[in-house]
Amino acid sequence: MPALRAIGIDTRALYQTLSKYSIVAAAKEQGLSNLVASTRDIAPDLTDQYTYGIDAEEYQRYWEFKLRALHAFQVKSALDAMAMIDRENLVVVDIGDSSGNHGAYLRGLAPTGKISRVVSINMDPVAVQKIKDRGGEALLVRAEELNLDEISPDFMMCFETLEHLTDPLRFLHRLATNRFGEHLVVSVPYRRTSRFGGKVLQRSAHMMPEKMTPEELHILELCPADWSRLALLAGYRTTFSRRYLQYPRFGFLRGMAPIWKHLDFEGFLCLYLQRDPSVSDRYTGW
Repeated sequence: MPALRAIGIDTRALYQTLSKYSIVAAAKEQGLSNLVASTRDIAPDLTDQYTYGIDAEEYQRYWEFKLRALHAFQVKSALDAMAMIDRENLVVVDIGDSSGNHGAYLRGLAPTGKISRVVSINMDPVAVQKIKDRGGEALLVRAEELNLDEISPDFMMCFETLEHLTDPLRFLHRLATNRFGEHLVVSVPYRRTSRFGGKVLQRSAHMMPEKMTPEELHILELCPADWSRLALLAGYRTTFSRRYLQYPRFGFLRGMAPIWKHLDFEGFLCLYLQRDPSVSDRYTGW
């Protein structure tokens, strides 16, 4: 990398360009390309997906397609899970939503009459106001303190949120023991092996930032089997588990796998969880 910089090559731009090619090939290989296009029609601009914003040049070069491919994977999982629920007019709760985009996708892509209401949940007032300004319904509340009885949801989503929570086990158990907590789709970063803390917590203490927001910090990054075990202890069985990789399995861009693993994540994991207290009821420490 220093040698590339010495001859005037922007290594960050090179990495982002190769990463985008990798995601484009991966999305095509994994059957997500059409859904990516649909998300673009429904929500043309994702620059404010995160509270801290995205640089305009980097958005066009890298972030736009990275976000859309992930959103397509999440939305497909949510739509497939909802199709397994034999009811119409579902009330959907999106826990940890920062933009309202997933609710818009579902309204645009779900069969007519399948969804009656979408409520977004976030502890960040900026995110909540953003969603309201777009005409969405949003509540300012910590995910762990959400009162489901006030909303009466039929279906819940929790995308890229569990890894940010200080106690995802108790959070899931609280949902599972509520009469409205029967159906939940979650997505988390995909890791082959579990670890405590994301990249920030892997640094020496003096190298960590002075402030670490919940949006930035990962507490737990678990492998698929461990997330399913955690969910089972909390009161959920895994009805289906899916993996989305940010690189193709075939072709020269397969070589991006170790780069994704080192600098970002190989991909993401989606779990469709349905209430099952067969294990959680045996635990006496709740």
